Amino acid sequence: MGRSVRPSRGQYAGFAILSPCLFTIMYSLHHPENRRLALAFEVVNTCSWSAVLGAPLMLVLKSLGASATVLGLAVAMLPLTGALQLGGARLLPHYGYRSLMLRGWMARTVMAGLMAGVILFSPYLGTTCAMWVFLLLLAGFTTLRGVASCAWLPWITQLVPEAQRGHYLAWVGALTQATLIVCGLSYAAIFAALPGPCGFAIVFGWGCLTGFAASWVMSRIPDAPIEAEGDLGCVPWQVMLSYRPFKLLLGCSLLFHIALAALGLLWVPVLRDLYHQKDSLIAMLPVIASSTQLLLLPLLGPLVDRTGSRPFMLVSLLVWVLHAGLWAGLAASLLPMSWPALIAIQVTAGIAGGALGLASQRLLMGTVPAQGRSHFFAMYSVTAALGQGVAPILWGLALDGLATWHLWTLNIHALIYLAAGLLLAAAALACLRLSEPRALGTVEFLRELFVHTPRRALARWLNTSE
Repeated sequence: MGRSVRPSRGQYAGFAILSPCLFTIMYSLHHPENRRLALAFEVVNTCSWSAVLGAPLMLVLKSLGASATVLGLAVAMLPLTGALQLGGARLLPHYGYRSLMLRGWMARTVMAGLMAGVILFSPYLGTTCAMWVFLLLLAGFTTLRGVASCAWLPWITQLVPEAQRGHYLAWVGALTQATLIVCGLSYAAIFAALPGPCGFAIVFGWGCLTGFAASWVMSRIPDAPIEAEGDLGCVPWQVMLSYRPFKLLLGCSLLFHIALAALGLLWVPVLRDLYHQKDSLIAMLPVIASSTQLLLLPLLGPLVDRTGSRPFMLVSLLVWVLHAGLWAGLAASLLPMSWPALIAIQVTAGIAGGALGLASQRLLMGTVPAQGRSHFFAMYSVTAALGQGVAPILWGLALDGLATWHLWTLNIHALIYLAAGLLLAAAALACLRLSEPRALGTVEFLRELFVHTPRRALARWLNTSE
C-alpha cells in the first residue's frame, strides 16, 4: 500500500513541450486586441494562482502538520471570501471594472510575497506559528481577490459577443491548462530538487512575481462602461432569485460545488497519508488532467456553441460521478496504486472539469440579464461560495472525526468519495430542468457529439490531405 509510483525524467519532459505561447499566437491571428490581452492575462494570472492556491498550498500545509480540518479551512477560504463579490459589485460604479480589479490584484500579490517569506523562515518560527501566520496571509490574499474579482465576468461579457463566447471560453480553458501543465511540471521539479521550505518559498515567490505581471497585463485591457448594465438602485435580491432560469442554475451549481469541494480536499491526504507518495509526484499528477483539457477544449468550444451548454453539463456531471467512484476504489484499495489507475482518474477529471467549466460559465453568461449583470454574477459567486466554502470544512471535520471508521471494506476516504458521487448524480438530475431554449435535446446532442462532429472533422482532414 505504501509503494511509491515514481515519474521518470521522460514523463517530466513529455508534457513540457506544450507551451501556452503557441496557443496565444494562434488565437491572436484572428481575434481583436482586447481579447488577446484578456487571454494573456489569463495565462500570467494562472502562473500566479497555481502557485498560491494549487497543489503547493496543500503540500505546504501538510508539511507544517495541518490536520484535515485545517486543510478544509484553507480550501474554503477562496470560495468563502468570494461572497465578498456582493460588496465589490457595489463599488463598481465608483471605481469601474479595470480600476477595481487592479487595486485588488496588486494588494493580493503583496500577500503572496509575504507568504513566501513565512515559508522560508518557518524553521525559525516553528511549524505551528508559521502555519497560522500563513493561514492569516492566505485569508488576506483570498479576501482581496474576492472583493475585486466581481468585475471580471461582467467586464469580459461586454468584450466578447454572445455568439463567440463558447469559442472564447474554450481558448481560455486551453490556455489555462497549457499553463498549468508547464507550471505543474516546474513545481514538481523544484520540489524534487529542493524539498522543504526552500522549494516551497521559490514557488510562492514565483506566484508573487507573476501576480505583479498579471496586474500589468490587466492594465492594458480596454475598460468597459458600467452604465451598460443599467441602474438597479437598491438591489432587489428577492426579485433576482425569483427569476426561474437563474434560480434553477443556482440550485444545480450548489449541488455540484459541494461535491467538487470533497474531491478537491481528499486527493492529497489519500496520496500522502494512505499511499505515502512524494510531493513531486503529487504536484505532477494534475498535469495529466490539464493535458486532457488542453486537447479537448479547442474541440469543445465550437461544439458547445452549436449544441448549447445544458447537454455538456449533463455529460460532464456523469463523468464526474465516474471520477468519484474511481477515487473511492483507490482509497479503499480496490484499485491498485499504479500509473493506469492514476491516469484514468486524472483523465476523467480533465474531461469532466473542462466540459463542466466551459458549459456552466457559458450558460451563466447567457442566463444572466443585462440589467444588473454584476449583481447576478455576484449572487452566483456567493452560491458557489456556499458549496465550495462551507463544504470543505465539513468534509474535513468528517475526515478527522471519523478517521478510523469503516463500513465493510470502505474507509472514511472512500465513503466521502461515494457521498460526493451521489451529490454529483443529484446535480445531473437537476441539470435536466435547466432552461436553455436553443440547446439540443439529449439524443440530438449525442448524435452531434458522436456522429456529426467526427464526420465533419474527418471531412476537413480529407480535404486538407488532398
